[in-house]
Amino acid sequence: MLIDHAGTIATKIKTYQNLKNAAEEADQFATRASQFGNVSLLMERLRETLSALAEAGVPVDFQPSDGLGYAAKARMLREAIKADPAKLNDPPFDIKHEFSDRLNGIASAGEKAASAAWKAYVDERADFGSDDVLSALGQVPQFEASVAKIQKIRSDVAAFGAGLPGDPEDAITKLDALVQQHEAAWSSLAASDIPISVVSFIRAAANSDALLSAFTSEVQSWLKSRDLLDAFRIKLR
Repeated sequence: MLIDHAGTIATKIKTYQNLKNAAEEADQFATRASQFGNVSLLMERLRETLSALAEAGVPVDFQPSDGLGYAAKARMLREAIKADPAKLNDPPFDIKHEFSDRLNGIASAGEKAASAAWKAYVDERADFGSDDVLSALGQVPQFEASVAKIQKIRSDVAAFGAGLPGDPEDAITKLDALVQQHEAAWSSLAASDIPISVVSFIRAAANSDALLSAFTSEVQSWLKSRDLLDAFRIKLR
């Protein structure tokens, strides 16, 4: 009886040990699955981001470091696991430090490069000229409403650069519309008691296109009478 009982206990212990070992292996598989899953999602998102920006006409200057090398490692690991699934827990290289961590770094660097490229694109579109001139004009009652509208458009355009858009093509369509509104607002900048020469000079100066010859005595007198001369600077091309 005692021997039978001891045999039963030994069998239970062996079964427990087998289950424990299986559980540990399962945990290791789960860890690997989590590592690969996270890396896969990051790389797929980066690929989609770079493709969407390129299709929208916003190229990103980004080349992953040793991309071909990591692709080769992925194929090596896939073939090893295909031949022997246990290789997942005894891989031919350090999966965390030599593979998944490096790919995470590539994904992070790619996202930063994409964000920088998008912001540079928006900043270029938002380069409307001097804000100092616009602020000065806002103090003139005849320009107040037009200036407020232009400032709102400039703010809306600049806001596009705060983060990567989900749909770059749609974002660029909206940017185009805002830029057109800005051009229209500048074109309509006028007032009945402001000379045409002054309006033309201010428009050109705000876009850095004013010629010195346009700074006539009439323009100078009008700006001086409203203490706006210091809002303008002469710049050599």
